[in-house]
Amino acid sequence: MRAYLDTNILVYYMLRRDELSADVRTMVFDYGNVLYTSTVCVAELVHLIQIGKVCMPGCKDIREAARVALRNLEELGITVVQVVQKHIVALAELPLFDDHRDPNDRLIIAQAIADRVPLISSDRKFSRYGRYGLDFIFNER
Repeated sequence: MRAYLDTNILVYYMLRRDELSADVRTMVFDYGNVLYTSTVCVAELVHLIQIGKVCMPGCKDIREAARVALRNLEELGITVVQVVQKHIVALAELPLFDDHRDPNDRLIIAQAIADRVPLISSDRKFSRYGRYGLDFIFNER
């Protein structure tokens, strides 16, 4: 199985594994599965480190924390997928919901749709994109 991991799942996978549901934990720890994340998620992760919402244990400053987080992604075997034209086309085709306008979330969703890869997230709002082609796996915490 292949799956995209949303930013919150990256954080839980690296730092708070108890926040992963049993089903999601089984998926991410099955080394037969191929895990992806978006460059958008990586940028969000670095931003969360910079503003102090995510702390990497043992790191003395923000730069070291960001480097450690990126190294963790590599060590966990998560492939970082760059945003390309087909992802932007898919983004342009998504509807705008009044209560879900986050451009990063929408681009991550568009990537998963365009690549035809399920997306794992703890954000319930992602479920409404199923009718637009998103294969969504909800992480029930």
